[in-house]
Amino acid sequence: MAIHDTAVDGNAPFNANTLAKAAQGTPFKRPENGVFRPGTGFREFYFDETGDTNATSSENGHPKTGEGGAGGWTSIFKLVQQDPAADHGRLSLFYEGNESVAGLDNIQFLSRDVLLAVEDAGDTLHTQREALDSGYAFDVSVDYSDTRKQPVRWLAEGRDPSATIDSAGLGFGKNDGDNEITGVHVSDGDSSIHGILGAKIPNFEHDGWRWFWSQQHGDNLAWEVLRASRSQREDD
Repeated sequence: MAIHDTAVDGNAPFNANTLAKAAQGTPFKRPENGVFRPGTGFREFYFDETGDTNATSSENGHPKTGEGGAGGWTSIFKLVQQDPAADHGRLSLFYEGNESVAGLDNIQFLSRDVLLAVEDAGDTLHTQREALDSGYAFDVSVDYSDTRKQPVRWLAEGRDPSATIDSAGLGFGKNDGDNEITGVHVSDGDSSIHGILGAKIPNFEHDGWRWFWSQQHGDNLAWEVLRASRSQREDD
């Protein structure tokens, strides 16, 4: 159901939350990114909402577990449809964030079952929790309503030189004081219709599949994730 049609309702400002609730819909706090789960025929869709990125938000609930809140830290939702062309489906909460996993921004599938997500927690929450952004891997076959189960962290981001300088000056006139994991991307480089994300099941480091992430603010670098060699794993 549409909550606002510009052609009918015009361009005047409106409160999307109020209209969504009146239409028995669900308003989301800063929805950011969405992806189809590979191998599902575009019938299974995941999207995230970044949330408030502030530890003092009344929507956070318990400061560590998030229990009793309303998605203030962050959330990932799952939408399932029997027909991808249908205008209805089943929406459920896949993951509700907490202080340690907060401000999820961009998501991408690494395989059929592994969903990558990266944080954009922001300078305020970085200071409050004394931790910068991280990247996480979720297993979509896991029931994360059991809060003892948490995603695997694959990246703990620090500050690059430019962001460190900005942090000392509170980001004045330049970038934010901290780097942001702007996005994570997994692709085999196929730009044809057959290469649309979600059409193929990613096979990391095989058949041309590669994994990247970008570090915005500061030096604005792009990075590639590579599998560790046997000797590196033995050294670790």
